[in-house]
Amino acid sequence: MWRFLKDFLIYGFTSIIGKVAAVFLIPIYTSILTKEEYGAMALIMSCYGIIDIIANLNIHSGIARDYYEEGINRKKLCSTGFYSILCVSFITTIILYLFREPIFFHLLGLKEEFYSSFIIMLYTIPVTCLHTYFAILTRYKRKPILYSIGTIISTVLSIGITICGIVYLRAGIISYFVASFVSGLLSTLYFYSLNKDYIGILYSRKYIKRALKFSLPTLPAILAGWIDNSLGQVLIGKYISLSVLGVYSIALSLSSVFTLITTAFMNVWTPFLYENYKKENFGKIINKLFVLFCTFLIIISITLSLFSREIICLLTNPGYIDASKYITLLCIPMCFYLLFPFVSSGVSIYRETKYIGASYVLGSVLNLCALFITIRIYGVVAVPICLGLSRIFTYFYLYRKSKQRINYNLPNFILISFVFIQLVCFTLLDADTYIRLLFAIATFILITLYISKSVNIKNLFQTIRR
Repeated sequence: MWRFLKDFLIYGFTSIIGKVAAVFLIPIYTSILTKEEYGAMALIMSCYGIIDIIANLNIHSGIARDYYEEGINRKKLCSTGFYSILCVSFITTIILYLFREPIFFHLLGLKEEFYSSFIIMLYTIPVTCLHTYFAILTRYKRKPILYSIGTIISTVLSIGITICGIVYLRAGIISYFVASFVSGLLSTLYFYSLNKDYIGILYSRKYIKRALKFSLPTLPAILAGWIDNSLGQVLIGKYISLSVLGVYSIALSLSSVFTLITTAFMNVWTPFLYENYKKENFGKIINKLFVLFCTFLIIISITLSLFSREIICLLTNPGYIDASKYITLLCIPMCFYLLFPFVSSGVSIYRETKYIGASYVLGSVLNLCALFITIRIYGVVAVPICLGLSRIFTYFYLYRKSKQRINYNLPNFILISFVFIQLVCFTLLDADTYIRLLFAIATFILITLYISKSVNIKNLFQTIRR
């Protein structure tokens, strides 16, 4: 467990650099780009999200599942994954390029001035798919330092090109997509160099069938995840306006502070799970990690929510102030999503990924139905609320299925308390700063008292050091 937390801190530091930099780019975006431009960029990125699902078929997850299995020829396994992803991503890109105009003008309904940005996004697809695959192999080879170096270099390069294009060249949002392509390409070459010993002229139908058997049932879950994350943005852009979408996108960007934890956690969780699930005390370890992560999440959520107005004013301009209320509500689905790996542990271990797909699909159906009913009545605020309902449903569905397979009992009452606290924070958005500060301090004290009484800190750290 100590190695888990050590790797988590390394990956966390890496993700913090990228996400913090992205947050500090917001003032540049909002001072130079119009709300419409910012909304168009968000819409194209939402479109990219669903394309990425199709372009890799989640093959890398199937390859990762067998990486530590006994009797596996790793070079043949990794080579099989590489050629499969390369082929699928290029075919997807070619097909989408042939139908680029109907997708852009009719489906997305964007103006011609954003057409070049959309085309460059299509070129980025195979690059991103291969980058993801080689980055995952680097993590599984237990090389967090080298992984971090590559990620930091890619982040710095992407930010540099973006700033140069938007600030100095005044090229608009196309700068962002050019930066993504260039940094992604160079980063792919870097991670390939770290894993080239695992890539040869080898291919196994047995391995790809095994990988697809694991990964394909998860595609509905990933697709449902895209619906939950991006459909709201698409509906805002089409039925309300790109300007309002720009405001909501600011809220999404700032609430993505949770990905500082998510990225680091996901980078270490899967290898940790498959390598340690056979240990006798694994259930207890999961419970301890769950309590730690819930504590971090609640503290971050309360801080971000109560002072969202000040953060918005500091990083943007008064035209984006409505983003503060969206941030507070978005904290709920963001936190539940981060905890999905805990509640899907049992079904992942037993290769019953069909339940992951089912939970995401059912949650997304709930999200879709609620969105179409409420968005025209309550406006944009309905989007994070419906997303929260979807994530809560998915969480408890997966927990029920996993609990039937592994022996653990997560203290879910913490999450019920968290939802209540967030709703209180939402009602306090217009309150005086001192009142919000006192509420935050009081809540942090209660959290500290709970942790000190319900968790044996000494035993916890003894477990961590093992």
